[in-house]
Amino acid sequence: MLISTTSTRMHLERGQSTRLSDLAAARLTSAAGTLWVTIDNDPRDIVLEAGEGFDVSGGEPVLVCALGGPAMLDLRPQPTLAQELAEAL
Repeated sequence: MLISTTSTRMHLERGQSTRLSDLAAARLTSAAGTLWVTIDNDPRDIVLEAGEGFDVSGGEPVLVCALGGPAMLDLRPQPTLAQELAEAL
């Protein structure tokens, strides 16, 4: 999924999942409900409750699934170092 906006909100029904690719650096936050996050080639399972977030980096595909009921995923790309430097000038 190519996302080029400053932030995206996705509603996921219980058991529904979305696969995110090309995330060089992003902040995933549960705006509501519980989200299960798994990253390709990463042994961790991340569970986000409402209000919790997790930073993703490295570009590996990410699978996000709603657990136990509907959930809301907020996705905000993180600026790269080059973008931060350009904004500072």
